[in-house]
Amino acid sequence: MSGFQAPRGMRDLLPEEAAAFDALQAVIEARALRYGYPRIVTPVVEDRGVFVKGVGEASDIVGHEMYDVSLHGQGGLALRPEGTAAVTRAFLEHGLHRAPRPVRFFYSDPMFRGQRPQLLRYRQFWQWGLECFGPEEPAADVEIIDFTARLFGELGLRRYRLEINTVGDAKCRPKIAETLAAYFASNRDALSEESRKRLETNPLRILDSKDPKDRAVVAAAPPLHELLCAEDREHFDQVIASLDRLGHEYKVNQTLVRGLDYYTRTVMECILTDAEFTKSGDIAVAAGGRYNDLVEKLGGPQVQGVGIAGGVDVLHAALKQEGVPMGYATTPDVYVLSAEKGDGADRLQIADPLRQAGFNVAIDYSDRTLDKQLESAVKHGAKVAVIRGTPEARGGNVIVRDLVAKTQRVTRLAAVVTEVGRHVPKHATPPLFEGPQNPDEHEPGAAGEAPFLKDDRD
Repeated sequence: MSGFQAPRGMRDLLPEEAAAFDALQAVIEARALRYGYPRIVTPVVEDRGVFVKGVGEASDIVGHEMYDVSLHGQGGLALRPEGTAAVTRAFLEHGLHRAPRPVRFFYSDPMFRGQRPQLLRYRQFWQWGLECFGPEEPAADVEIIDFTARLFGELGLRRYRLEINTVGDAKCRPKIAETLAAYFASNRDALSEESRKRLETNPLRILDSKDPKDRAVVAAAPPLHELLCAEDREHFDQVIASLDRLGHEYKVNQTLVRGLDYYTRTVMECILTDAEFTKSGDIAVAAGGRYNDLVEKLGGPQVQGVGIAGGVDVLHAALKQEGVPMGYATTPDVYVLSAEKGDGADRLQIADPLRQAGFNVAIDYSDRTLDKQLESAVKHGAKVAVIRGTPEARGGNVIVRDLVAKTQRVTRLAAVVTEVGRHVPKHATPPLFEGPQNPDEHEPGAAGEAPFLKDDRD
């Protein structure tokens, strides 16, 4: 065994878990496309300033969780700790702030934070997210909540609760910060050391403290909704009304503020409620909100935005806890064996048409006895063995053995694909391109209507 291990807080995804992650991403990405959010991929390494300016220098991420990177002795880079600031940088760099709005993106990528490893909290973790730039209307906030709730319903996640709140826009944030700072300053001795630091940098973050020492002080703090401007209250009221109309269950939590400084107005979290996870405090399976000033902070024009992100590691663990099957078979359907020595090319010739037809095929290249090769095929999970090199499997014949039913049949090599198909199903090959094959074709109209007609002026 090697003396090396994965770095602390990071882990390997072995084939079954990797297959489950792939399946989750496929479902999430398919739903994102149905909502009009195409995928974007940003670099794993970004300019450190993207997160210092975007997320906030006083945030936990920038303060003590970012992985700094140097190249040939030159620093100023960091491993991407979250997706929103990185996507916003790409939005500006490629001039997409001048594109027709709204501009929507989906991402699903690894992120890195030097946080203390604990239950479902890794230093390398996978995150999916939606970002929508442009709309100021509350309906955009509702859409990402609707997406998330319906996604979890589609996946089978039941044990979570949705919490929402509003933290106000830039116009009334000074009043909120001033009122809370005065209140918490008068209770400074009762606060935890971390909250005392936040009192100097961002008093609003104290509301989100999980430290038991802070909870009593927070509970008696001035209600956040009483400090809001009329426009912020109206915006939030419309979010609430829309969620009610769509039938989504939620809880308004006036101490929910989120840990990133770019949030304005609506914020939300989906928190796991299974006892397996609540013993470690609140664990969010998805969270997000509105960030009306982020584009401007990163050097762009005043463009409003809203987004949400979810942890794939957390989602996978939660679905597994609820007994939801995920992923796909990582074992071969078919094993190709031979009683002859040194005939690797012949075994490949047998495997090739099976693979082309859509079967997952592995080959035993060894010169071990046929019994040992069959034993290995069973251990690898194969359902069918195709055998050559025996007295009956010569001259264009092979044996197709069902390793589950323990039956076999001598078959002409030309018919091996058909015979194997009687025992295991084929797998569809993912298409390289999905889109209209002929852009000039016109689809028929709705039921009872004529097909779309070309304009004579075309």
